[in-house]
Amino acid sequence: MSQESMTAVIHNFSSSTSGKRRFFNILGWTWAIVFSAVLNAFLFGIMPGMIQKIPEKQDNPETIQAVQVVRMKKPEIPPQKKERPRPVDQEQKPAQAKTRTKLHTPDPQTLKPRLPFELNPKLPGAADSLLMPGLEHFALNVPAFKTQYLADELDAPLTPLVRLSPLYPVRASRNSIQGWVKIQFTVNTSGYVENLKILEAEPAGIFDKSVINCLAQWKFKPGTVDGVAVSTLAQTTINFQLE
Repeated sequence: MSQESMTAVIHNFSSSTSGKRRFFNILGWTWAIVFSAVLNAFLFGIMPGMIQKIPEKQDNPETIQAVQVVRMKKPEIPPQKKERPRPVDQEQKPAQAKTRTKLHTPDPQTLKPRLPFELNPKLPGAADSLLMPGLEHFALNVPAFKTQYLADELDAPLTPLVRLSPLYPVRASRNSIQGWVKIQFTVNTSGYVENLKILEAEPAGIFDKSVINCLAQWKFKPGTVDGVAVSTLAQTTINFQLE
């Protein structure tokens, strides 16, 4: 077989194959359209039966009896009034006469004793005729109550419980300044220090603030006089020396 005849056979076979494909495609689309049309017709046919029917209205609406709910109110019980007892008329009370019997006591008779001697006529006749001497003004030297006591008047010397050392001022330390401060203070009945007062200082105004800030934090055992805590006036001298 020649080459031209082979080419013709192949061309015919390919053309016949493509024609078959087109036929089957058209046939498939046709069946699909027909099936969808039948299915839609079937659904539209059974749809009215699937819809629920609306219940018909009742012929006699008067037969429906309305139910009325009545809310009963609890009966209120009025509060019982307490009956007060009626006061008894004073007229009904039997009049009771109150009689007071006064006992008459005879005055005691003054008995004049008979003495075997005669009284001195210069003496007063009765005791109430004696002339009492007038009272003269006199002063009682009662010691006044003291609000503060000195340290030497206490039962025992003051005992420090908290005693901090004062800070050395920076200016005095840089300039190698030394000195001392004499200060007076009061220890109250709780043991705390108050009423701080600088008495003397050398040099003046250098160490004063440091001493006051330090002593304000001190605490003592309160001083006692006859076992009773009292306020005590005390003094101390604080020296500032460089090592």
